[in-house]
Amino acid sequence: MAKKTLKEGRKKHFNVQAGKLYEIKDGKAVKKNKSCPRCKNTMAKAQNREFCGSCGYTVIAKKEE
Repeated sequence: MAKKTLKEGRKKHFNVQAGKLYEIKDGKAVKKNKSCPRCKNTMAKAQNREFCGSCGYTVIAKKEE
């Protein structure tokens, strides 16, 4: 029977996609997407709407003619 080996601890998770959420203007980091008015998390963008994955708040864009 094989000997059991000890598992090493997990590595700390780092947000590697932070560069997609922020852009640099005048030496300051600025959010690209809006913040949710209910829970203050960053909202996701889709074709015609913006929504919050945490609380479900949704904003549908009006059609421009």
